[in-house]
Amino acid sequence: MRSPDDSNVDATRRRFLKATGVTAVGLAGFTGSAAAFEGDDGDITGPADFPRATTRGHFDIHWWYGDQLTDGHTAWDYSTVGDIPGYGSSADPDEVMISIHGWLVEKSAAPDHFQTIKTSLRNNGYDQPVIGFSYDSDTSTTDWWPATDIAERNGKKLANFIRYYRSQTGADVRLIGHSLGGRVLVSTLKELNGLGEQDSIESATLLGAAADNDAVSVSGEYGDDIAAVAGHVDNYWKDEDDVLNWAYSTGEFDSAVGEEGCEGTPPANYTDHNVNYVPDHFSYHEPGDGCMSEVVSNF
Repeated sequence: MRSPDDSNVDATRRRFLKATGVTAVGLAGFTGSAAAFEGDDGDITGPADFPRATTRGHFDIHWWYGDQLTDGHTAWDYSTVGDIPGYGSSADPDEVMISIHGWLVEKSAAPDHFQTIKTSLRNNGYDQPVIGFSYDSDTSTTDWWPATDIAERNGKKLANFIRYYRSQTGADVRLIGHSLGGRVLVSTLKELNGLGEQDSIESATLLGAAADNDAVSVSGEYGDDIAAVAGHVDNYWKDEDDVLNWAYSTGEFDSAVGEEGCEGTPPANYTDHNVNYVPDHFSYHEPGDGCMSEVVSNF
């Protein structure tokens, strides 16, 4: 296991707050209600070999040093599962959608999420290939902060996959991230911008995203990256998202873009969409109850 580095400074600060009791009540709530945050994807089951890029097993949690790469992995590596369109003998697609799941989604359940996204997209007329991106979202089931750090660090890995995939297929790429997957998504835009991959994402869709609401503004952490990398970014949020209203505010001492929309001036290519008709945090992407008809209409 590697030694700690600067990427863990923020995690250490958060652990200090936790240790001093600032978030003791919130942490107890996380611990006792893990199942409530996992949610499910209804009755839809995806095949175990649903095509995806994956970084499962790349991170581990140390009680003091926080999230660390496991032996044999780098900041940028990934592997693949299933028949990814454009790989091997498959014909190169014109376009592909990459779906990113949220917090506490187990490895075995990730294909269910991707299949649910695919079903909802198909139901609304989107017929391009759908690929998943699966990461260690359930490595820490009682602590929010290592999970967010892992999500952010997966931005490098997904960016590397996207850069390679585009170089091999020439396909347009769309991204869609639910909950903590939204944190992976904006971190991926940041890494792509740093790699010089401007204008590399056709569209990016945030669903109940667990990222700070001011981070997506022009003056925020991801404002320049959103403007430079994506054709357009659409954020679907609801002010009655109980998971974000309670959990995010407790864990981050801030508000999520998925519960309030952008705080501050948004980039010119960013649009907020209030979808209070969605019943709960886990229904944004589900057939029938969710907002996927609106998502596809905005492509």
